[in-house]
Amino acid sequence: MLLRNEPLDWQVETNNPYIPVYHQGDLVGFFKAEYASEVIKFLNEEEVLKKALKMACTDLIKKIGGDTSKVNYLMEKYVKTSERPKHGTRAIAVLLNDRQKELDLNNQEFAKFCDTFKLSPTELNNIYAGEAFDDSLLVPLSRILGMAKERLLEVRDGSEEQSNT
Repeated sequence: MLLRNEPLDWQVETNNPYIPVYHQGDLVGFFKAEYASEVIKFLNEEEVLKKALKMACTDLIKKIGGDTSKVNYLMEKYVKTSERPKHGTRAIAVLLNDRQKELDLNNQEFAKFCDTFKLSPTELNNIYAGEAFDDSLLVPLSRILGMAKERLLEVRDGSEEQSNT
């Protein structure tokens, strides 16, 4: 007999069936039926892409006569450089590129747009090249990107949490 109107800590939900998921024959967890096939498809595609990257890196190393034991190092290098940067000048460059696409401007038009905010084409190219930039460019960049100067500083220099770890 239930004496309180609160739900019980432990309950059984018989209307939600879960499907077991296996990786190389080992049970790794359970998914709701509506998500299982999509998650498994994504995970299998990721494995195929990893294998393809490994094959490409192996072929590249063999072609240049390098040490094939460094395949994993080369794979990690390519994965790291293909990830979207979170901090530094490269991250600012990606934000600028996103802004250019958002405005639907070609390179010349975007350079002129930036120049109206006091970011010269040379300074813009230097940022795209990954060169560090002076704090005097934070205000024009924050206006171009539509973000607060403080947030832009966090992106450029890394957040406080990142620097403490």
